[in-house]
Amino acid sequence: MKTKLYLLSLFISTGAHANLIDLTPGGTPVDYGPPSQIAAHGFYDQAAFGTFDLPGGPTFIKGWVSQFGILNGGQYFFTDLFSQPHGPTAHVSWNFGNSGYWLRYIDVVGFDQAGNLLANLYQVPHGSRLTDEDIVTLNGQMNINGISFYGRNPALPIPDSGGAFSMLLLSFLCLAAYYAMKRMRRRTVRISSYRYG
Repeated sequence: MKTKLYLLSLFISTGAHANLIDLTPGGTPVDYGPPSQIAAHGFYDQAAFGTFDLPGGPTFIKGWVSQFGILNGGQYFFTDLFSQPHGPTAHVSWNFGNSGYWLRYIDVVGFDQAGNLLANLYQVPHGSRLTDEDIVTLNGQMNINGISFYGRNPALPIPDSGGAFSMLLLSFLCLAAYYAMKRMRRRTVRISSYRYG
């Protein structure tokens, strides 16, 4: 009985992870970031640990960048990037509760010894957008220098990409086809009753 309870609790605890969708497995040499509508109409914050080339010269940053001031890391989303030894993996978690915000993408970046960039973009599954946790990596070998969190800002609604209009148009086409088929059936019944009537 104890074994069954242990296996059940193990299954529940492993099933609680977000299982982030790795959109760029192994990383890419270009940091594409999230889709532009998410970056323009959402929130953003970055956890940084390393030396970055800024306009004022190389700068060491260890902490939350909070560039846009909409949401600050450590309030609704968290990482152990700068609280553990610098390494190739980091734990991320988020809990937005009833704030109206939710998480959509996590962008992970790092630099090799020669200063070349490697980025890995993760998408958060719909069922995990409000609260969850997972482990992120670049390629399992390179150290992570930055983790950017992107999500929905309820004050800046994301414009529709045309999906709602397409579904409306499809429903009208289906209705038109249904009534056309119904009219043809009536005509066929009238013709056959005229011939044999």
